[in-house]
Amino acid sequence: MCGEGDMFLCVIRDGHTRKVLGHSISDRVSAEMVTDAIGDAVAARGGRCRGTVLYSDRGGEFTAHLTARACFGHGLRRSMGETGICWDNSPAESFWSTFKHEEYYRHVYATKTELVAAIDKWVTFYNSVRRHSAIGMLSPDAYERSLAAVA
Repeated sequence: MCGEGDMFLCVIRDGHTRKVLGHSISDRVSAEMVTDAIGDAVAARGGRCRGTVLYSDRGGEFTAHLTARACFGHGLRRSMGETGICWDNSPAESFWSTFKHEEYYRHVYATKTELVAAIDKWVTFYNSVRRHSAIGMLSPDAYERSLAAVA
């Protein structure tokens, strides 16, 4: 929410490295918002994502034909948790809690442009600086570099 109205954020994140691969922001929840984030995520991986699982909840924006078509076009496999089961979505819920407590609740955004810029800046921080206990207290970028060095 900002002074100009509601805004919605969609994030595509690598479950192993914790890296935000793609995100999109819109003034309404839609399949287009999801497909934009998917496009960013696919581009971040250089198109090398065939067979990757895209996990989501059962929101209409994720079950939409447009989202299914985008996943098929990029070779992504879709997976959705059962209705009413919260445990399988805990990594996503943890991310949203982190975002809200580290960025969103700490600031007031007067305009949509200001909110978008703040989110873009926070995602960059999240990927390049913020350390994660699940990946050895490294940032997602540093963790990915460590994986590449071993390979």
